[in-house]
Amino acid sequence: MRLEKLKSPLVDATLVRVPSYAPHWLIPTIRVALVLADSVIAAVSFVIAFQLRQAGPVFTQRGTDLFGWSEGFAPYGALLLFIVIIRVLSLRYYDLYRLRGEFSFFDDGIRVFKSTAIGSLLIVAAAFLYRGGFNYRSFSYARSIFVVDFFLSLASFYSLRLLVRTAQTFFRQRGVNLIPTLVVGRGPEAAFCIKEMRARPSLGYRVIGAVDIAAAGLSPTYEGVPVISDLARLPEAIRDSGANEVIIADSNVDGDALFEVMMRCGRRRGVEFRIAPGLFNCLPSKTEVDQIGALPMIRLFREPLSDFARGSKRLSDLFIASLALGLLSPFWLFIALLIKLDSKGPVFMAKDAWAWAGRFF
Repeated sequence: MRLEKLKSPLVDATLVRVPSYAPHWLIPTIRVALVLADSVIAAVSFVIAFQLRQAGPVFTQRGTDLFGWSEGFAPYGALLLFIVIIRVLSLRYYDLYRLRGEFSFFDDGIRVFKSTAIGSLLIVAAAFLYRGGFNYRSFSYARSIFVVDFFLSLASFYSLRLLVRTAQTFFRQRGVNLIPTLVVGRGPEAAFCIKEMRARPSLGYRVIGAVDIAAAGLSPTYEGVPVISDLARLPEAIRDSGANEVIIADSNVDGDALFEVMMRCGRRRGVEFRIAPGLFNCLPSKTEVDQIGALPMIRLFREPLSDFARGSKRLSDLFIASLALGLLSPFWLFIALLIKLDSKGPVFMAKDAWAWAGRFF
């Protein structure tokens, strides 16, 4: 089903465009600062855990101006790089660097606990498998240090998130860094969605316009929000209004028309679509259950990775692959040597084979 476009929107979509109260580089900068702060917390927590349990020095002077790990801390110091990487990746896995949309202090605490617990298990596994590159294969790590490190990291990571979320709430109450959002449809779901977001700016959303599903009988406003377009002109309305999210809140939306509109604008412009869970008749396969305040939502076509996320993923892939190659290459060479000793003949096989037109190569 294709919808007929209006000749002109009721309200010019460019008029509802919200000026940015914060520069575009601010959120990526905060994420980078969070990663650096988490890295420092991971390293410092482990060092403090060692001092609390072993009561020994961490550094020792070597020569006039040189300092290095003390003899007691050297086996633990060999793990610091792994500890930082594991902690940061665990936090990233549980989406603790997300600054968009709604958040919950309780949910953040649960995710911090899970990421810290999983990270501690991976750190213990790395400690007893890696052992400083087998330099300390006879060394026995103190289990209590990892337990103390877990509690210190848990408290520190959650305190940092609590500070960031408190600042985020403070600025959102003043209209800073809210996601410009369009609501599609009329009816109780759409009205409740608009009222909820208007009453609770801490959710992180600002409804800048409404989109009607029909071209006939349009009114200039709905629930105090300007109606800027119908469904057929939604891609143009998104472009002109600068909206970052679209919420579908009308059960009368045609699934085929909605799918066509999403294909025209969603992935290309990095726009996220959410839909009320009662509208299962127009759900595509790629969905994600979410919630905005008291509103249950289903996210459609989650936006692709940002340039920073793609770069981070690429670096982590290269690092893990290089690490695995370096650690396992002696094992593979040993297997190749056993095969050579057990099997006769050359390592590489060379023979003539038929090619095109009856030729050998």
